[in-house]
Amino acid sequence: MKNLTLIFAGMLLFATPAFSELSDSDLQRIREVVQIAVAAEGKQIRTEMTAAINDSEKRMKEYVDLKISEVNSKFAQVNSQFVQVNNTIDEVGKRLNIAFTVLGWLFALVIAAIGIPQLITAFRQRGQERLQTSVEELRTAYAEVLAELKQLKTENEDLKQRVLSQSEPS
Repeated sequence: MKNLTLIFAGMLLFATPAFSELSDSDLQRIREVVQIAVAAEGKQIRTEMTAAINDSEKRMKEYVDLKISEVNSKFAQVNSQFVQVNNTIDEVGKRLNIAFTVLGWLFALVIAAIGIPQLITAFRQRGQERLQTSVEELRTAYAEVLAELKQLKTENEDLKQRVLSQSEPS
């Protein structure tokens, strides 16, 4: 085996292509081959990257569309709940308006029920006070008339007695 390795190593050492140099045309051909290979690899890489980007964009669009549809469905649910709450609030508002209207009419009725008798009583009392003052005025006038009548009566009796006393001696 050692011999075989030495023979093989000797052949590689003395092989003519191992001592040859590359010429400019050889280097130019190598460059062309490398450029063609790099260009082909670049195209392939670009194609693979474009496909990967397109696939990624598709997946991203599908994901975004899915999320948007989920948000839209949640928004629709929230919106329907909002509409229900808004309708409930409107109903409560209507009921409160009715309750306040009824309460206002009840207050008006209570005020009328208390106020009207008070007004009637006040007018009666005012009328009674006027009547009372009229009665007092009449009483004072009656007392004055009675006093005058008494005075007249006494004067009349005095006159009668004078007349009688004047008519008796003659």
